[in-house]
Amino acid sequence: MTNHLTTSVIRYIAVVGILVLIPLKPFAQDKQEAKMDSLELIINQTKSEDKLIELFSAQIVLAEQMGDSPKVAEVELRLAKVSSYDGIEMQQYAKSALNYYRTAKDTSNMIEATYQMAYSKQLQNDYDSAIFFAKNVVTLGEESRDTVSIIKGRLMLSSVHNHLAQFPKSLEELNQSKVLAESTPDNKSVIMDILNRESFIYYTLGEYDKSAEKINQIIEILKPEGDARRLNIWLNNLASVYSLCNCVSFERRKEVLKESIGYAKQANFTYGEAFAYKHLSDTYRDAGELDSTRHYLEEIEVLLPEINKPDFTGLVSVAQGFYWRHNGNREKAAYYYKIAHDIWQEIGRQDEQKEMALNLSDFYSYKEDFKKAYQYLYTYVSLKDSLYNADNVKKIKELELSYDFRQKQITDSLRNQEKLLQSEYETTLQKRSKLMILLVGIGVLIIACVIYYSFIKQRKLAGLLRVKSDQVEIELKQKELLLTEIHHRVKNNFQILSSLLELQAKGVDDQATKDRISEGKSRVKSMALIHSQLYDNEGLTIHLAEYLKNLINEIQKSFEGQTSEINMDIDAEYTLDIDNMVPLGLIANELVTNSFKYGTNAGGQLRLHVSLHQEGEYNVITFKDNGPGVPSSFDVKTAKSTGIWLISRLALQLHGHYEYEYNEGAIFKIYFTQSEFVNY
Repeated sequence: MTNHLTTSVIRYIAVVGILVLIPLKPFAQDKQEAKMDSLELIINQTKSEDKLIELFSAQIVLAEQMGDSPKVAEVELRLAKVSSYDGIEMQQYAKSALNYYRTAKDTSNMIEATYQMAYSKQLQNDYDSAIFFAKNVVTLGEESRDTVSIIKGRLMLSSVHNHLAQFPKSLEELNQSKVLAESTPDNKSVIMDILNRESFIYYTLGEYDKSAEKINQIIEILKPEGDARRLNIWLNNLASVYSLCNCVSFERRKEVLKESIGYAKQANFTYGEAFAYKHLSDTYRDAGELDSTRHYLEEIEVLLPEINKPDFTGLVSVAQGFYWRHNGNREKAAYYYKIAHDIWQEIGRQDEQKEMALNLSDFYSYKEDFKKAYQYLYTYVSLKDSLYNADNVKKIKELELSYDFRQKQITDSLRNQEKLLQSEYETTLQKRSKLMILLVGIGVLIIACVIYYSFIKQRKLAGLLRVKSDQVEIELKQKELLLTEIHHRVKNNFQILSSLLELQAKGVDDQATKDRISEGKSRVKSMALIHSQLYDNEGLTIHLAEYLKNLINEIQKSFEGQTSEINMDIDAEYTLDIDNMVPLGLIANELVTNSFKYGTNAGGQLRLHVSLHQEGEYNVITFKDNGPGVPSSFDVKTAKSTGIWLISRLALQLHGHYEYEYNEGAIFKIYFTQSEFVNY
């Protein structure tokens, strides 16, 4: 709105100047045309996009001063083509040019302006509008029998459908474009572009045989031209696809790569040659020919100093590491893994660094260097966690940016409307000389203002409601993401703690200490099981019967070969909150584990019965097995064992106590009170 107001003022001043200075018109016009020509010369020598935008803008102002509308439209279209950024400026210039060319019925330039509109909408992720304008390009091209324009429009439609993951539609547009391109002269570059797009789509879909077919067609087009460098690149691409599709023999892969190496040497393209060696070493490794694998890895090592590309060095180091590990040389494999890990860390490729960290953690665990094993394990978990959240954080940022941008648009629009209303009011006052007309004008203006501000008020209220609704939705998504993140981190922490206990056990020879560590690990698993069930239920309560069933199954896995009969008399709908479930889960872990260890009859079969009932103000959960029970000389009330002490302390934490008796087997009763908040 501001731009149009400024343009109107400039045009008004220009008209006044023309009326006053008619005798000077020829001289002034010659001077302006000379300035326009000078700007054009500078534009032809300028490559900076920012500088071009500045120069084109100056041309528009000058053309408007000259009253040269065709020139204004021409420069606006040129300006649209260099105003990429977020697509908003491109849309403004393309729309202005399109409006002029529609009026002038200039079909050729209408097509160009419409194409830029489609492109600007695609950059703004407004795909429905992008499809609308791209279809207009196709329609205009068909009406004017302009095959090139039809192809451009269909390629734009293909690109938009590709962004929307509508791959069948994208391929359909590419196929129609190819049919048209084959009937036009000098079509090699267009057909290669179409084949390249088709190959990428099939690659994305995992249809590697079809992707390879398109690349082969590109290579056949390139061969008569003899461009050795491009042939090397496309043959390397073909080899990459062949390595995934398992649709050709190893001999065919080797043949392609040896041809690629020949072209690389012909073009003196060291990097392309080394990349072909890399693919060739992978091919021989896949074929199980390790001597040849080593030979081509050594060929790459010779070329690496000349190439000096850290990312390629990283890829080669990974290949070296895999080779030496396959050969049983863990030390040398770890040496190359460390090189690759440091390169990925330096250039910020976290996914690849994560894999190398896991390999190094395994190596140092094998070497019993548990400190370094833990360090690399921690790096692996941290990177995995970071990559897991990267997409979600990006989505939140996009929501925030979208919200800020729309708020700015609303504010600017209101300001512009207020300025326009004020300008119209002042103009009306200047043109009215009679009192009656002035009074009528003021009356009309007052009524208009009342209606306008009433409308604005309603619009603001609606806008505020919409903004508040958007804010609530964004905050809800953020909280959901945060809750997911917390569950994810807790799960990772349990995994790390369990892994640390496992590593600690490997470094200990004393069996009693190992048993203690194993007990600690079992307790960690019982708490992790609570967290897992809490996360799956998406609530704050846990079904006791389901938890005990899962816990008993986990403990039973540790006692392979032991037969058991488990009976449970607990209401399936009975729930506990997490504050009660953690101590009760630890108690259950101790008692069930002891039952599997000691609570069996002479035949070696365990019969375990777990029940829940109520006695007065207490809920009572009973664990009974068919074993010999606690020795008569063992006083459970005064015993100092870790298990009994833990059960005693945890029962107190549940605001209750425990009791033990023997009646054809050991019986433990845990008295506890239910949380007052569990039903809310």
